[in-house]
Amino acid sequence: MDKAQIIRDEILVLRAQMGESEALAALVQGWQPRLWAFARVLTGDDESAWEVTQEAWEAVLRDLQRLGDPSRFRPWVFRIVRNKSADRIRGVVRQRRLLQEHAEHEDVSAAARQGDVREVLRSLPEADGSLLALHYLEGFSYEELAELLEIPLGTVKSRLNTARDKLRTLLEAHDGQL
Repeated sequence: MDKAQIIRDEILVLRAQMGESEALAALVQGWQPRLWAFARVLTGDDESAWEVTQEAWEAVLRDLQRLGDPSRFRPWVFRIVRNKSADRIRGVVRQRRLLQEHAEHEDVSAAARQGDVREVLRSLPEADGSLLALHYLEGFSYEELAELLEIPLGTVKSRLNTARDKLRTLLEAHDGQL
């Protein structure tokens, strides 16, 4: 960026802060391609980049009056784009995680509806699912489990109780079907 362009941008920022819509339009026109390209690099997606830059310009409109030094516009606007891109990425990650959790929930629900006890037990943490399977599906007594796992009888009872609670919570989350 040459010195003349930097000065022009500072003047445009000052004029936009005074409410001149033409100055704001000139800022948008001059900066939009660079900000979109930056957002595109960060988000990896054209559509997300357009949405990010739109949100960034909304933030600029809202907060331009607070920018005390017009020479700080460039780092300020790029920081806004970076933050909006990070928000977008977090949103995508959150949405994917929710979709994955929903799919897992549906898998467990389907297994519960079909009476597939082993599949439901697999959805529990390994130690809990295997302990419940050994006790209920394989018929090991408390004493046999204590011997098999080489832990005290009281620990077996406590762990089975904890595992049952987790199973109950899981089933309640899936409408109690099994």
